[in-house]
Amino acid sequence: MSLTKCGSCGVPKPIAFMHRWRDDGILESRLGGARGILVEREAFAGSLQKIEEALGFPIDHIIIDAKRRDAKLYVDDVVSGVPGVIARLRPFRRLGYVIMIRQAAMIGLAKAELLSYKPGVKFVGRVYPVYHPILFVGDVCGAFESLEKKRARPIYGKIGEAWYSELYVDDSLPREDRLELEKTPETTARAGFERCEACGVPRGIGNFRWITSQAKIIDTTTGEWIIYINVAGLNTILRELEQELGEDIPRMVSRFVFDVYRGLVREHPASYLEDLSFMKLRGFGIPDADAPSREELAQGLVVRNPFNAPMVAGIVAAIRGGDSAEFTWETPEPGVLLVRVEG
Repeated sequence: MSLTKCGSCGVPKPIAFMHRWRDDGILESRLGGARGILVEREAFAGSLQKIEEALGFPIDHIIIDAKRRDAKLYVDDVVSGVPGVIARLRPFRRLGYVIMIRQAAMIGLAKAELLSYKPGVKFVGRVYPVYHPILFVGDVCGAFESLEKKRARPIYGKIGEAWYSELYVDDSLPREDRLELEKTPETTARAGFERCEACGVPRGIGNFRWITSQAKIIDTTTGEWIIYINVAGLNTILRELEQELGEDIPRMVSRFVFDVYRGLVREHPASYLEDLSFMKLRGFGIPDADAPSREELAQGLVVRNPFNAPMVAGIVAAIRGGDSAEFTWETPEPGVLLVRVEG
C-alpha cells in the first residue's frame, strides 16, 4: 500500500485529509472529531511495559479491556451512517476489517493480516510489527465488537516475531452500556502554525516519514517510531490502571516518559528537542513559552490544552530540565496545566 504525497511538503494526502491541526493546538480526526497525538511509541507503549515490569505481575487484562472499549467507540464513529449499516451486513463485514487494517498501518500502529474469519463466530489475525501487542489485541476486540455487535474472548500469543490473535464469540460475556470516554478540557490558545500552502498541514510534520511497507511513521531526526493514538483511549487506559493499581501510576508514567525524552535530548543535541515548540505539532499542548528559563520553570510553566497531565509534565521536564530534574504539576483550571521543574 503506497500513499500519495503532497507535492509541497511530502505529507501523505490521506493523512492531511483525515486529520485536522486546529489553531488552538488540538490535533483531531475528521472522522468523528476524536482528539489524537503523534507520539513516540516508546513514550506510551513502552511506559506500559515498564509499569508491568515495575509491578512484577501482568496487567494484560486491564489494558485489553480499556483499549477494547475505546476501540469499539472509535470504529463506531468511523464506520457510521449508511456506510456503517452496509459494512455490518454479513457479506461486507470482511471489508470493514480490511479498512481497519489499512487504517492501523497508515497511523503507525501495526502491519496486520486477516488469516481466517467467519462472520459472527471467529476472527484470526497475524501482526508484525506492532506498536504494542496487548494494546492491539484490545484494538481488534473493539473492532470485532463494533462490526459484529457481539463480545468475543481473545486468545493471543507470539510465534517467531509475529503475534497472533484469535477471537471467538462468547455469549457469556456481559453486554455493556455505552462507555463515555472523558473528553479533555479545552481552553483558548494559539499555536501559530506555519502551514503548507498546498495541503494546510503544519510544516514540521514533513519531517516524518510514512513507511507503509512496515506500517510505521518514523521521525527522520531521531529515527524513533511514531504512532498516532486516540487521546481519550490513552487517558482511559491510564485511568483504569490508576483505579486498579493505585495512585502511584501517574507518577510512574511521568517518570518513564521523562526518561524516554531525556534520552532523546542526550542522543540528539542541537535538534528540535532544544525547546518545546514541537509539542504543538504533535497535539501535546501549547506551552506559554517555548524556551522557558530555569527561573520560569521553577515558578511554573503553563501548558494549554494538554492531552495528559503526567505525560506532558514529564516531557516538559525532560526537554528543559537536567538529567536529575524534579518536577510537579497541577491543573489550576480546565484545559490548563502548570508544570514546575527544579534542577
